[in-house]
Amino acid sequence: MSNPSDNKSIRIALIAGEASGDRLAADLVRSVQKKTAGLSFFGMGGASMRAAGVHIEQDFAGLSVVGIVEALWHYRRLRSVLERMKRMLASQRPDLLILVDYAEFNLRLADYAKSIGLKVLFYVSPQLWAWRPSRINRMVGRIDGMAVLFPFEVSYYQAVGIPVRFVGNPLVDDVRPSGNAEQLRRSFGLADDKPTLGLFPGSRESEWRRHMPTLLQLAEQMVAKGVQPVVSVASGLEVDEIEQARRHPGIHWVRGRSVDLMASCDALVVASGTATLEAGLLKIPMVVIYRLSWLSYGLLRLFVHVKDIALVNIVAGRRIVRELIQSLCTLQNLGEETQRLLFDEAYRRTMVEALGDVKDSLGEGGASDRLADWVLELVLIPPPRGPSE
Repeated sequence: MSNPSDNKSIRIALIAGEASGDRLAADLVRSVQKKTAGLSFFGMGGASMRAAGVHIEQDFAGLSVVGIVEALWHYRRLRSVLERMKRMLASQRPDLLILVDYAEFNLRLADYAKSIGLKVLFYVSPQLWAWRPSRINRMVGRIDGMAVLFPFEVSYYQAVGIPVRFVGNPLVDDVRPSGNAEQLRRSFGLADDKPTLGLFPGSRESEWRRHMPTLLQLAEQMVAKGVQPVVSVASGLEVDEIEQARRHPGIHWVRGRSVDLMASCDALVVASGTATLEAGLLKIPMVVIYRLSWLSYGLLRLFVHVKDIALVNIVAGRRIVRELIQSLCTLQNLGEETQRLLFDEAYRRTMVEALGDVKDSLGEGGASDRLADWVLELVLIPPPRGPSE
């Protein structure tokens, strides 16, 4: 570890706009702190970053939206927060700005940061391979590094001369359940002798409201078939309908501990997003769902260039789990697919094997540590030497 007195003036700003980025930023801060002491961190984030010692200038609560129409609806607030973050950067002049995911907001902030001479590191590539690949042109000359989570993303940035590194996927480290399935079911008060179906509607309010009515109907169907459904409630999610939904008999509810909950289940219904990759790393059979407003969905269809939207399918390069998107996300389709996932052993086995290949393709852990070394390079602190160096 380097001398804290050498680093006490080094200040790093981090910007995260939703829960997944908040966790990634917090893990990165802890990795940097393990390598060298005395740095200070500030910026926009949430509870995870705050717990890691980041001074939160702006909480991201209420800023996480999905969909073009939804973003326009929140435009005034997003614009106000963007202007506040610009003022923060101008007044505090960090030695490095780390932008974590949250692409549209953070790309705009990157433009401003470079205009005032700040170093910029982007962590988690915008999904150029899925839609609007022309966004890469906005990054040329505006960022000093792009840290990507998937090996296939490297070539996009190399082609235009943007410094890029595949640091690995932090989920490989994070997705580690605290026990085996039997132990975990017991900790959640679930029966060992019933098939368990996990329902993961998403961590955003809009996702909850669009997915849960159908998922509650599915859960009632499953109870009648002797299956125990369990609903995952994201730690920071506060929706009025939750208490009313909890009155449905035979349905279990768990707040937080999403990885442990996934690992306790025999099959999952998962809203598209990071959670599909978490489930893939655990090799739990799943069906992926998603609903947007019809206007947002129609607009996105004009720009999206991939056949599949689930990360497990994208990483695999082929469809290994079924996607029930928009009009396909019906009670009948969900009922049929979840029964196959729970009771068709050949179908389950094929999917589990394919998910194993996805896990292998993401490599070993240590993403936050590798990225921490790059952060220290950018602020001119050499990483500590090992005993043999």
